[in-house]
Amino acid sequence: MVFAVVSDLATHPSWAADTLSVERTGENTWRSTSKAKGRTFHADILVTAVDTDRLFEFVVSDETGTYRHRFVLDSAPVGCRVTRSVTSERLGAGQQVLYWLTLLPVRRPALRSSLARLGEFCN
Repeated sequence: MVFAVVSDLATHPSWAADTLSVERTGENTWRSTSKAKGRTFHADILVTAVDTDRLFEFVVSDETGTYRHRFVLDSAPVGCRVTRSVTSERLGAGQQVLYWLTLLPVRRPALRSSLARLGEFCN
């Protein structure tokens, strides 16, 4: 069940930590609008990898840079284990500074909160 939720970008608003809307724009492309810390961000999303029940990956590009989101699902004795990683790609100098200034105090807690909400789908 959790793979279905992770791999359907339209469901991400139901468990994302930030206010989010996502709409499909093509076969493997999406557009999102999110609100975090009083700012609105519009992003283009490209799904880059799908391995049913195990892996889902997409790349998000917005004004702050380009980021690869990777979800790896593993079975666990009870429920499931979801590992999420977010890595930056092709950031300019200013974007790199912004990334590191916001990663620890803002994004990392939001990512943890999202994973906790996603965990509710593991049962």
